[in-house]
Amino acid sequence: MEFRHIFHEDMQTKYYITNQDFDYSRSAYIRGKLNILYESACFDEIVNFIEQQNYCYYDFKVIYLKNEITHVPYQESIDKCKQIALPIAGSVNMHHPQTIFAITKIHEIWYFGIYQNDMRWNQHNDKPYSYSHSLALRDARAVVNIALGNDLFKTIVDPCCGVGTVVLEGLSMNAHIVGYDINKYVAYQARLNLEHYGYDPLLIQRCDMRTLKKTYDVCILDIPYGVYSPFTYQQQCELLEKTRDIAAELVLISHVPMQKELINIGYHMKDQAMIQKGSFQRYITHCL
Repeated sequence: MEFRHIFHEDMQTKYYITNQDFDYSRSAYIRGKLNILYESACFDEIVNFIEQQNYCYYDFKVIYLKNEITHVPYQESIDKCKQIALPIAGSVNMHHPQTIFAITKIHEIWYFGIYQNDMRWNQHNDKPYSYSHSLALRDARAVVNIALGNDLFKTIVDPCCGVGTVVLEGLSMNAHIVGYDINKYVAYQARLNLEHYGYDPLLIQRCDMRTLKKTYDVCILDIPYGVYSPFTYQQQCELLEKTRDIAAELVLISHVPMQKELINIGYHMKDQAMIQKGSFQRYITHCL
């Protein structure tokens, strides 16, 4: 679902080639990005290209990126990496490289480029306050990406933000996001979480979302439910109805699908997925 909102098509394989310049570190499900410098069906042409560029890099290494589409024997991949490294001036550092060059073969085409795999997305894993029923960091980032798509200028509100998991992930992507929570104590913990990572704690306020007057582009609502809160079904429906007043677009997180309720309120469902944390299920629904 996250992939569809970013690249506007279904994911077919674990590797995706695109001309779209996407900050891969936004997604916890993308392991790395190969910025392609040259491609050819002939490997020797790639070596010739590198020779012509007169590259000089200090503390670099060359790796082969495996993929499930085209298998290259291990020894061949090692030999190819050596051929790539040979014409690059500078120094090799296999353990702490400053630059990682990579090659891979998909179908009959060789791809060469600079590889990035900075996994900063899990930096909020040890926030001071958290609850067992909070969204996992991977899922929180995916929800923000679904809300943003490729428009980082969208304004986002999380009106039942809890300890601020979604807000933190949004802020780490430089998203324009704020949060509210009706519980004074929980809102205070959320502020401390933001402050711990150097963000403005006042981006989260104590407020009943039913009294909100401001409007935003997207609402991310992790709807309270009976297992962990005293909210009744009727109150849940009231919160859903309120989202129509504060944003034109909704990303709903719920413990049941709630298609009927969304349609009754006037939403058009665009996409839905289910995530599971242990035996606990949640539904992510994107609506307009």
